[in-house]
Formats: sequence, structure tokens, C-alpha cells
Amino acid sequence: MMENRTEDAHGFFGRWRKSPYSYDIGTCCEVLNLTNGESYFRDSVHPDDAQLKFENREWTTFLAVSKGIS
Repeated sequence: MMENRTEDAHGFFGRWRKSPYSYDIGTCCEVLNLTNGESYFRDSVHPDDAQLKFENREWTTFLAVSKGIS
């Protein structure tokens, strides 16, 4: 089941979010979802390095498949 983000849209869109499964030593990934339909994925240790760009629907599909929801 996909989460409903409408009640928390201001906290969800437009800011980098770190995985809640991140390690205390700082190694992690971050995602940025934009209201224009784009999502970005980056390494939180090297945030200025390359970022992967996805359409929000592609990102949602990736998450669903990786969680075994689809």
C-alpha cells in the first residue's frame, strides 16, 4: 500500500530526506521529491556528486518493487 502524503505535503516535497534505515556512521542515501513530478536520489556522504533523476511515478514504482508490494 502506498502512503498518502497529502496531509504532510509541505514536509514531503522540496526537501532532501534521509532514509530512516541509515547507519549512525553517516552512510546513507537521500531522496528529493518535487511537485513538478521529478525525484532525485543522491549519496548523503557526497551530496555534491552525481544525482540520479527519476520521474515521481518511476520512483514510486521502484520503491514498491523493492518492498515487494507490486
